[in-house]
Amino acid sequence: MTIENYFKTKYGNLSVSNDETQGSVKFIHASDIHLGAVQYSNEHRSNDFIQAFQEILELAIIHQVNFILLAGDIFTSLEMLPGKLTKIVKLLNEFIEFSNSLILIIAIEGNHDIRKFSRGVRFERRGQSWLKLLNSLGLIVLLDANLEAPPEDIFKPYNIKTKKGGKIQIKNVMIYGTRYLGEKPISLLSKIRKGITNNNGLFNILMQHFGIEGQMENVPGVKIEDIQHLRHRVNYLALGHFHKQYILQDWIYNPGSSEAVCSVDFSYKRGIFLVEVTKKSEKFTKLVKILHLINRRYIWETIKVDFEIRAKKDLEDYIIKRLHSYLKYLNHDIDPSNPHMPILYLILKGMEPSKSCKFNEKELRGKICNIFPIVDVKIYKKYKTPLKTLDNFILA
Repeated sequence: MTIENYFKTKYGNLSVSNDETQGSVKFIHASDIHLGAVQYSNEHRSNDFIQAFQEILELAIIHQVNFILLAGDIFTSLEMLPGKLTKIVKLLNEFIEFSNSLILIIAIEGNHDIRKFSRGVRFERRGQSWLKLLNSLGLIVLLDANLEAPPEDIFKPYNIKTKKGGKIQIKNVMIYGTRYLGEKPISLLSKIRKGITNNNGLFNILMQHFGIEGQMENVPGVKIEDIQHLRHRVNYLALGHFHKQYILQDWIYNPGSSEAVCSVDFSYKRGIFLVEVTKKSEKFTKLVKILHLINRRYIWETIKVDFEIRAKKDLEDYIIKRLHSYLKYLNHDIDPSNPHMPILYLILKGMEPSKSCKFNEKELRGKICNIFPIVDVKIYKKYKTPLKTLDNFILA
């Protein structure tokens, strides 16, 4: 991320062309990038999210797309270190310059884009977000709608001067979008349907930030039957919000997060979609390809303690000795900025250490990171509960 004129340096011989052919349109659909995330307070992990965004922009250049859709949660919160924001703005400026402004980045606000975490305050009413800043700088197109207006005025065409609007047309594709509408957007989706022009000879895309019920276990979402009324007016529903990738009924698309935001995300299929829409004989066909990103590697290891440990040093020595056996295959010459240097998820099982064995988890994490070629370690304690009955003893 420190390379000056990154895209020129890497793709100097590649030029982005403006294909005037109206029959075909290509775009990338991404979401939940979570720029500004500082996972485990680790600088390298923070940079991983920016690098994932950089890779999305690179893929847009390589595949010569017409636009990029970002379906919310581009930022993780309103809290952002100035240095990180400067990197993002610089990256976007270089992308626009290299692509000759021919690849538009079209976005909507997700729930994280309008949220400030540290004090539990949401700024939705004040209308603040980093996306609005990027929009005001002309780096992205931020779509939103006036859901209090009559149907014909809900989605005003995006105005390049005022930098406001709820829809934008690129060739024979019309993109509609609104900000995050809350956990229960059903009533508002009915209004949105009325604002979308039907039978207009265009391929209609609607960007929304909500999940479909049942796609993530124990996570609430919108019932798929409650949005079927949109299907006759929307050819491609571009979703964000759930970090797990899914495609439903050949019109609902959720790419998942571009980088793992938490340990659970590592088990999900994630990435971005590359979509090509072609019009022949007044009919549209679409080809959707899944593109995988180069994400941070992760490993899980379990250490079982079969005896009671009373001293802090004994516990640390035991854990590090076991890790030497488990992690001996890792490359010690790799740089932490390289995504092949993994995150370690460490599970401690078995007998719980004595109460006198009080170890500092942050200190132990630091020691492990200093000894082994890993970016960070997250420790999970899953000790066995005390056995109280004969049945419990036998079952154990």
